Amino acid sequence: MTISPLLQSGQGITGKDLFELRKACYKEIETLRGRPLLIYATKFLDGGPPGMPNQIDLPDVDGFTDLINSVGNDCKSVDVLLHSPGGRPDATERIVGILRNRFQEVNFLVPHSAYSAATMLALSGNGIVLHPSATLGPIDPQVGVPTKEGMIRFVPAKSILNGFAKAKKFIKDEGPETLPAYIPLIEKYSLDLFELCEYSEKLSKELVSSWLKKYMFAGERNNSRKIKKAASYFSNYNTHKIHSRPLTPDKLSGFGLKLEVAKNPLRDLLWEAYILLNGFFNVSPFVKLYECTHGVSWGKQFQIITRPLPAQPQPQSQPQPKPKTQ
Repeated sequence: MTISPLLQSGQGITGKDLFELRKACYKEIETLRGRPLLIYATKFLDGGPPGMPNQIDLPDVDGFTDLINSVGNDCKSVDVLLHSPGGRPDATERIVGILRNRFQEVNFLVPHSAYSAATMLALSGNGIVLHPSATLGPIDPQVGVPTKEGMIRFVPAKSILNGFAKAKKFIKDEGPETLPAYIPLIEKYSLDLFELCEYSEKLSKELVSSWLKKYMFAGERNNSRKIKKAASYFSNYNTHKIHSRPLTPDKLSGFGLKLEVAKNPLRDLLWEAYILLNGFFNVSPFVKLYECTHGVSWGKQFQIITRPLPAQPQPQSQPQPKPKTQ
């Protein structure tokens, strides 16, 4: 690919030039697929500081509304290129709603990664197309837990419930005299947090089950068992062990999902789109983009402003007394 060195240097190229490169790639995908392409991509693979707004959240409703409004009213089918670490299930539900209120068929193209709530979003599609190196992820929910430093640490809801269940079992098996040893662990969490964990687990599974029934498995007879099997697998923290576990096409082949691995020329176009998007994120303050070939290209920026500390006064050297001569 000849684009990568250009992006790495960043010399003599403007933001408009970069968009034109992305737009040309999007147009090729649209021509190949025969339907409009909407882009929702975020910066997340290179990490970043806490608070970077790269998660699926309620303001994304505005971005998707703009994208949807850019497509002609006679169009009933659309592709969504998705690259995201996930985010809020309630925001994801809103996005699915506005897509489905407008289009009869929605397919998701994943060039690299769609984790957590982004996987939930992909599972609302009629079909999913993955680049051969792309992956989805578990949909078990994460909950924010305050730390001693006043920060929020996101923890798998199931791990909190598992820890509480183990503590209860140890106390029951070893007797009430062991209770003081577990009180500090239990006191870290409030009772309402345990309830939040339980309901969050149920919500993720219920949403995905509902979407699979309405869209991907619509019209299939006796699809209940298939839906339950797929939803349980994606949401099973105990099976995946970590929230970022890659769920690659080979792991998902036995669930009957309408999921395919892209072949050329789509394979190379998806990778080119990813390289262009990731390259743009690397040379700009943008961390989220909503784009299409129909006049929409905007996103969110995030910059850390560092201010130099005020200069500290330097200690003045004291004059030394002259030695006395006899």
